Amino acid sequence: MSTHRILLSAPVLAGMLGLAACGGGGGTAGVPNLPAPPDSSLLAVSASNYEAIGQATVSSAFYLGNTGGTLTGTQVGGEAGLLRRAIVVARRTVLEARVQPALPMGIELRQTISCSQGGNVVLNISDANNNGNVDVGDAITLDAQACKEDGSVMQGRIGLGLQVLTGVFDSNSYSATLAMTLTAFSATRGTDTVQGDGTLNLTLSQTPAGVSELSLSTPRLVLSGRLSGQAFSTTLIDAQLTLRVEPLGGGQKSSFSYAGGLASSRFGDKQVLITTRLPLVATGNDAYPSSGQWVIKGSDNSTLRITPVSSTQARLELDTQGDGINETQVLKTWAELR
Repeated sequence: MSTHRILLSAPVLAGMLGLAACGGGGGTAGVPNLPAPPDSSLLAVSASNYEAIGQATVSSAFYLGNTGGTLTGTQVGGEAGLLRRAIVVARRTVLEARVQPALPMGIELRQTISCSQGGNVVLNISDANNNGNVDVGDAITLDAQACKEDGSVMQGRIGLGLQVLTGVFDSNSYSATLAMTLTAFSATRGTDTVQGDGTLNLTLSQTPAGVSELSLSTPRLVLSGRLSGQAFSTTLIDAQLTLRVEPLGGGQKSSFSYAGGLASSRFGDKQVLITTRLPLVATGNDAYPSSGQWVIKGSDNSTLRITPVSSTQARLELDTQGDGINETQVLKTWAELR
């Protein structure tokens, strides 16, 4: 077995690990085509928990969609940074590895790189067709070892597999599908830490008309750690998220859809089911959506609706009977919900 080194510079590594935002969007959202869980495993949505359920729904969706700042791709806050960094790693690793000059025949490409603020990462590429480039069928692993970039310390492994590629990756006309596995991959900033464990499929595309799309799906993703001094554990089950960004006048229009199951340690690990009635839409430079609606259902048809009323606020409406009559409602800022 011969070993070769892919030469990735420190600036490239900084970009891979999140100093550049992950642009992109997603196509159409759908409800996972799976049987609903038994009612006994669902959480009753009630006056005592609907605000917390709304917050958990929005924060998990923003986490998946890199939407802490939301649809525009601007980074806001700590927890969104973990998956944002993982996705940026996926994009940049494939992009940078693909533009390397052809290398001698070999099976494993490996490089240890120092991070700008301490620690390092070890990049390995299993070159399935021995051509010295990243192609469909190749496997990539990136092991972060106390790697500090942009004030966040990363630990753990990201595994990537390029499944489909048409066009030139990250050009103005391409489509790519990546399989991603997070194994104890964590990001720590100050006293906050978030760890991800699970598998995701990530599809990215761009058209010459300037339409970018990002689609994420995961059969099971566990997020755990400590935020603002509080321990948490959230499990996403058969979750799907789509994000689409397209030109609109001199600005842009971003559409965001989300569906799947969510269980939390805050709710005795019982589930709620999330669907998108109307995609959440943000326009121009708005950081948060101003239209659309998500619907969250629990046991006995109890329902919570989350509806943007502006780019700064959303309305949470509780219908404990599922009969279309709201018992109570509250306005929350997006900052409070994320």
